[in-house]
Amino acid sequence: MPLNIYMENTQLTIADLASIHSIIEAASQRGAFRANELTQVGAVYDKLSAFLQAAQAQVDAAEQPPAEPPGEQNA
Repeated sequence: MPLNIYMENTQLTIADLASIHSIIEAASQRGAFRANELTQVGAVYDKLSAFLQAAQAQVDAAEQPPAEPPGEQNA
Protein backbone atom coordinates (compact mmCIF):
# COMPACT_ATOMS: atom_id res chain seq x y z
CA MET A 1 0.00 0.00 0.00
CA PRO A 2 1.66 3.26 -1.09
CA LEU A 3 1.98 6.03 1.43
CA ASN A 4 0.99 9.38 -0.03
CA ILE A 5 1.96 12.29 2.18
CA TYR A 6 1.68 15.88 1.08
CA MET A 7 3.81 18.31 3.04
CA GLU A 8 3.49 21.94 2.08
CA ASN A 9 6.49 24.22 2.66
CA THR A 10 8.28 21.74 4.89
CA GLN A 11 12.01 22.22 5.21
CA LEU A 12 14.68 20.69 7.41
CA THR A 13 17.71 22.92 7.87
CA ILE A 14 21.23 22.34 9.18
CA ALA A 15 20.18 24.33 12.26
CA ASP A 16 17.26 21.91 12.77
CA LEU A 17 19.65 18.95 12.53
CA ALA A 18 22.01 20.59 15.02
CA SER A 19 19.05 21.00 17.39
CA ILE A 20 18.16 17.33 17.01
CA HIS A 21 21.80 16.49 17.77
CA SER A 22 21.59 18.52 20.99
CA ILE A 23 18.26 16.94 21.92
CA ILE A 24 19.70 13.44 21.54
CA GLU A 25 22.66 14.43 23.74
CA ALA A 26 20.39 15.85 26.45
CA ALA A 27 17.99 12.91 26.37
CA SER A 28 20.87 10.45 26.57
CA GLN A 29 22.44 12.25 29.53
CA ARG A 30 19.08 12.19 31.33
CA GLY A 31 18.58 8.47 30.79
CA ALA A 32 15.63 8.84 28.42
CA PHE A 33 16.51 5.76 26.35
CA ARG A 34 16.15 2.12 27.31
CA ALA A 35 19.18 -0.14 27.09
CA ASN A 36 17.79 -1.97 24.05
CA GLU A 37 17.40 1.36 22.22
CA LEU A 38 20.93 2.64 22.77
CA THR A 39 22.50 0.95 19.74
CA GLN A 40 19.97 2.44 17.34
CA VAL A 41 20.07 5.88 18.97
CA GLY A 42 23.88 5.82 18.94
CA ALA A 43 23.99 4.86 15.27
CA VAL A 44 21.68 7.70 14.28
CA TYR A 45 23.63 10.11 16.51
CA ASP A 46 26.93 9.07 14.88
CA LYS A 47 25.50 9.53 11.37
CA LEU A 48 24.07 12.91 12.31
CA SER A 49 27.40 13.98 13.85
CA ALA A 50 29.29 12.99 10.70
CA PHE A 51 26.80 14.84 8.50
CA LEU A 52 27.02 18.01 10.60
CA GLN A 53 30.84 17.88 10.57
CA ALA A 54 30.86 17.50 6.77
CA ALA A 55 28.40 20.38 6.39
CA GLN A 56 30.54 22.59 8.62
CA ALA A 57 33.65 21.67 6.63
CA GLN A 58 31.88 22.79 3.43
CA VAL A 59 30.89 26.09 5.05
CA ASP A 60 34.46 26.63 6.26
CA ALA A 61 35.87 25.87 2.80
CA ALA A 62 33.42 28.25 1.14
CA GLU A 63 34.41 31.06 3.52
CA GLN A 64 38.13 30.82 2.72
CA PRO A 65 39.38 33.19 0.02
CA PRO A 66 40.50 31.46 -3.17
CA ALA A 67 44.24 30.82 -3.42
CA GLU A 68 46.14 32.79 -6.03
CA PRO A 69 47.56 30.67 -8.86
CA PRO A 70 51.36 30.28 -8.72
CA GLY A 71 53.27 32.99 -10.55
CA GLU A 72 50.54 35.60 -10.21
CA GLN A 73 51.51 37.13 -6.89
CA ASN A 74 51.20 40.83 -6.28
CA ALA A 75 54.58 42.55 -6.02
